[in-house]
Amino acid sequence: MIRVALFLLIAGGLAATTFWLYLHRELPVRRNRALAGLRAGVFALVVLLLFDPAAPWARGAGDGRRWALLDVSLSMTAHDGAARDAARRRADELEREGWEVVRFGAGLEAESGDSADALETKLGPALSRAVESGTGRIRVLSDLRFDDPVAVRSALAVATAPVDFEVFGGGAVNAGIATFSVEDQVVPGDPTTAEVEYFAADAGDSVVIEVREEGDPVSSVTVPSPGPGLRGRVEMDLPPPSETGRRRYTAVVRVPGDEFPSDDEAVAYMSSGHDAGGLVVVTLRPDWEPRALLTVLERATGLQGSGYLRLGPDRFLPMGPALRRGQPVDSATVGAAVSDAVLVVVHGLDERADLWSRSLSARASRSIVWPTDGPGAEAVGVPAGRPQPGEWYATPEPPGSPLAGELSGADLHDLPPLGNLLTLRPGTQGQVPLLVQLGGTGPAQPALLLRPTAGRRTAIVLATGFWRWYAREGSPRDTYRRLWSGVSGWLLEDDAAVTVAEPRPERWVFPPGETVRWRIPGAEGDSAHVTITDGVETVFDGALPSGVASAGILGPGSYHYSAQASDGTSSEGRFDVETRTLEMLPSPFDPGSAQGRGSTTAAPRRPVRLPMSNTPWPFLMALALLCLEWVWRRRVGLR
Repeated sequence: MIRVALFLLIAGGLAATTFWLYLHRELPVRRNRALAGLRAGVFALVVLLLFDPAAPWARGAGDGRRWALLDVSLSMTAHDGAARDAARRRADELEREGWEVVRFGAGLEAESGDSADALETKLGPALSRAVESGTGRIRVLSDLRFDDPVAVRSALAVATAPVDFEVFGGGAVNAGIATFSVEDQVVPGDPTTAEVEYFAADAGDSVVIEVREEGDPVSSVTVPSPGPGLRGRVEMDLPPPSETGRRRYTAVVRVPGDEFPSDDEAVAYMSSGHDAGGLVVVTLRPDWEPRALLTVLERATGLQGSGYLRLGPDRFLPMGPALRRGQPVDSATVGAAVSDAVLVVVHGLDERADLWSRSLSARASRSIVWPTDGPGAEAVGVPAGRPQPGEWYATPEPPGSPLAGELSGADLHDLPPLGNLLTLRPGTQGQVPLLVQLGGTGPAQPALLLRPTAGRRTAIVLATGFWRWYAREGSPRDTYRRLWSGVSGWLLEDDAAVTVAEPRPERWVFPPGETVRWRIPGAEGDSAHVTITDGVETVFDGALPSGVASAGILGPGSYHYSAQASDGTSSEGRFDVETRTLEMLPSPFDPGSAQGRGSTTAAPRRPVRLPMSNTPWPFLMALALLCLEWVWRRRVGLR
């Protein structure tokens, strides 16, 4: 009743508006009420099509059409493919009887092809398509392990045709790995941990999980078997990596009689030691700034980033995505990382900094230094006074500098204010890319200083609170990225000694069926020649453009790659495409519960009728009325 009342309200309002326009706004011509009636009829038909009720003249129109929905997902290959083969035979029988066979998996699958390899089981799209097409009868051939049970129940709730479910496969003994992660980077010699989420069905009371480093077992544990559709989680202690560099770890679940091997193994990579030629951020005092800066500089430079927060005289806490779970390290480890880095950021340098902290920026030829007081600035050769509190706003127009191109398109009017500005003493040498004013008025003062010297470039930050720009989405965050992209570009340009980012895969482990994407450094128009092998033959050999590029979809397995960029940068390594799938995790769907019945048939609650939008007559009628009105208007002298 609510839909009928709403339809009458909308259609009546449009009709009243149409008659008012014809009677009060149009020229007074004969038959103007008939013309208004034609247009009102068009509006009524359009509104009716939006509500899309069942067509009364199409009662039983779909009775002759029958769809068999065939599950071609990977879960059907359990029991050595017995469920898949039986379902195919049944589909062939139905097809000979006149049924239309429609394949479904991750969606509506291609009609051709014999493999059952879809990595998801989504019945909802296929069932909704069958319902909307006015099919008279629907039969689902599946093991009922659906990833979208809510969508399936919604489609069944509005189905006007009987839906039958034929079950193939039944219960299968299986255990699988849901997620597997290790620490991304560890200090050589330190033990580490791995986190494993697992699931099982009909696997008994317990399962065995084993972690291997480069194929060698390093840890094993027996854990309780979770219930159907549930996950268990275990944290496993691992010994220190046997070698430095990037190490490949696998987690394997074992249970007697496992009938679905595609989810038994997961892969992860761990780096032992720091990456030479990367980006290192060292903060000597807690602050929000290094978190935002590390992320932005990683993306701007393409360098592998790591960060360290000082907790004590010889104790540093690793920070950032690459080291978020690392254990505290000593100053020797931080010093080695800084010495091998291309770009170093030293944050929080003040008068309390010891000699070791003051020497950090001198260990790299490219550095960003963030002093917080006058002595901290003088430690890097910049004479400055005491920090001036207040709200310091960026000037609307950036001054001429190497960063003018980056900041020229930035909106500097609506930026949050900076604070605690260090004012430079007269005669300080350097280039100023950013000026600020106290309260937005008064004399402009430098907030950033670029100092090029013989074989060294340093950016000295003279204010605090830049992280507030990053915290606000939109123009402030864009300006923050522009600023530090320009700073890093100025620091790293025209230096052959600087190790640039190497071409590499976007990740070390790709999910099955996902495009293998690459990050290729260089300017627009540059490229890298990439060769990928699976240990036996070459699976990709070609040039990829700079930026984020695709090498296509590769099958599950372990791959080796070599890449040569147009600027001479080369790299070698390996990555994996997993076989792991969560196809066996969902519990079998109960079609009877979806309709409140105990059978495997979801019977219709209304006679089968085709939706009005699926019939051509309303569209033809609306078009005919519109054409008739148009011709009639011109015959009586209206435009």
